[in-house]
Amino acid sequence: MKYDYVIHCATGIPWSTFEPNLNATGKVIDLTPSASSMWTFAVKKVTFSKKQLVPYILRPKGENLEYLVNLVRDGKLKTVIDSKFTFSKAEDAWSKIMDGHATGKIIVEH
Repeated sequence: MKYDYVIHCATGIPWSTFEPNLNATGKVIDLTPSASSMWTFAVKKVTFSKKQLVPYILRPKGENLEYLVNLVRDGKLKTVIDSKFTFSKAEDAWSKIMDGHATGKIIVEH
């Protein structure tokens, strides 16, 4: 499956991980931009690449959060859940996060 947009909110994942999973004009919105992602952004702009990495510095504002809530409500934004753990297994959830093997959100339920 190829994606139009990917919201990237982790560190240490290179552009090469995302690029093959994007459609021809796909974009990665990077919520944790690093020097490397800023470089990739610049290279993609200068070379007129159709696939783009867009660094985004977040400043929490009520209207932005409301916009995201509306996207979720309208079914236009979906949260990918990797796995769920009971509170008694929170250590296992933490291990999965720290190992870097999560492919979505990790939920710990009480």
